Amino acid sequence: MKSRTFRPGWAILVAVLLFLGLKAFVLDVAVVDGRSMKPVLESGSLVLVLRFAYGIRRPWGSGYLLCWGAPRRGDIVAAASPRDGLAVVKRVAAAGPLKLSVAAGHLVGPGLDAPLSEDQAMQLADGVVLRADAFYLLGDNPPESIDSRDYGAVPIEAISGRVLIFDSRAPGHE
Repeated sequence: MKSRTFRPGWAILVAVLLFLGLKAFVLDVAVVDGRSMKPVLESGSLVLVLRFAYGIRRPWGSGYLLCWGAPRRGDIVAAASPRDGLAVVKRVAAAGPLKLSVAAGHLVGPGLDAPLSEDQAMQLADGVVLRADAFYLLGDNPPESIDSRDYGAVPIEAISGRVLIFDSRAPGHE
């Protein structure tokens, strides 16, 4: 019987491929930058993003190879900001198709009553119409949040996954 020799090169290659596969399709880790999700998430909080919560994402670029679900109102998601493409962590406030309106300085719709700054109220005076594949993402701390009130609705392709686990006790924020 021939004995097999352990080859560290193959073990390292398999480990790297497994890591890349997990990061591309299953889980990702992100750090919250800013105070937009206070009190739920502090700046510096680590979040675990379930990348296949809504479908199988393309490993490079944005979008899905196969989509089997959509974010629901109340989900905390990671998404690419339409402004600069950087990852943001926000709560899904509304899912299309839906019409939101402005009343008394607030954006209102079914289950939604979000305060608006004067500039936002003027920009959104005609209301917001969400397409079927669009989501309105808001931070839990409206005065500190740059979100869909500023950059508009986010398409499903920009959402990279649902936040599963979060640690708001990041170092320096005890």
